[in-house]
Amino acid sequence: MSISIQHIRNATSVLTINGKKILIDPMLSDVGELPPVPFTRTLRRNPLTPLPVPLHFFENMDAILLTHRHFDHLDKKALSVLNKRMPVFCQPEDQAFLQRSGFFHVYAIHDSYEWCDIQMKRVKGQHALGLAAKLLGPVSGFILSTPADGSIYIVGDCIYTSDIEEVFREYQPDIAILNTPRAQMLLGTIITMTAEDIVRIAHLSPTTRIVAVHMDAISHCTFKRRHLQSFLMERGLEHAAFVPYDGEVIVF
Repeated sequence: MSISIQHIRNATSVLTINGKKILIDPMLSDVGELPPVPFTRTLRRNPLTPLPVPLHFFENMDAILLTHRHFDHLDKKALSVLNKRMPVFCQPEDQAFLQRSGFFHVYAIHDSYEWCDIQMKRVKGQHALGLAAKLLGPVSGFILSTPADGSIYIVGDCIYTSDIEEVFREYQPDIAILNTPRAQMLLGTIITMTAEDIVRIAHLSPTTRIVAVHMDAISHCTFKRRHLQSFLMERGLEHAAFVPYDGEVIVF
């Protein structure tokens, strides 16, 4: 198995699999260049933290993978600086927008797709329950795998549901990237996974190595790295998940 993840910031990471560097959910703006998140309790501008790498770092990518196009997963800076000839893999609902944004090679994954001997499977998700789900729009996760490297499930901004549970039961991915900031909208609606979901998944799929991200960078994300580290330590689960810092590389 030879997979590495460099966590950049928020939900942005660089996944290296089968020798290919795949940029996940690029938010590349500098501190305060993005507006507050609408329909939340905060008026702070975003992001809250700087990029840990210079912009030219992203010139050396092989592809982009987009779980959905909220501005904390794809921002104007990314649209302006990234190479438009890179292949972009996305959910079908985002294909037209990406093509209008100037990307030449946009591949909407309805179910599965193979690229450079990497199998990609899309997993439909929910960003929230009820009316909030309609407001936030569609979101997807993706399982990437090769026979030699194993599998990684990029869950995206999906809340924990019975469908997600079934995916873990069926596929038992070797690695899972979970967005666990307990992001909240008005009235306290939770729109991402939480620390409790890490515990659920760790028990459900004990061989899956969990990487917890999407913390500290966006104003409506109420659960910080330090909170998650304390939560896991208090329960004797500090080894249940990697909680990488911005710029940190994890090699599997």
